[in-house]
Amino acid sequence: MKFISSSFNQRTGVSYVTMQHLGRKFTGVARVHPDDKHNASEYAGCSYAETRAIILALKYERNILKYEIKVCENFVKSIECYSHFNKEDESAKSIYRQLNIKRKKINELTNEIERIQKALKAAIKDREEILNAIEKRKIKVTKD
Repeated sequence: MKFISSSFNQRTGVSYVTMQHLGRKFTGVARVHPDDKHNASEYAGCSYAETRAIILALKYERNILKYEIKVCENFVKSIECYSHFNKEDESAKSIYRQLNIKRKKINELTNEIERIQKALKAAIKDREEILNAIEKRKIKVTKD
């Protein structure tokens, strides 16, 4: 995965990050919540946008693998119909092994996507909690 560009518009509060993966470009977008306009951060926005672009790229890779598995499964089904096909033959075992490798890769990508999505939600929540704590501290200091 390769980073291409990023931008943050202070006026609109929108961040864009473009990544390249497997010959395609993926753009992640992050928008500042209207209530948080005064806390807009280029770093946070671009970080969230980058994470979203990575998720899009991984989903694209997973979809490619799903298509490849479907093709392999159709091939395996067609050759299993032959009467002289032997599942114990080395070439047959090789086909099954490659199919299982692709299935394992899909499971790994799915787990990685879920992990990244959870981390993104946690980062957003943590930032919100930190900003709230800072705001409370500011209020407390001004009262004293």
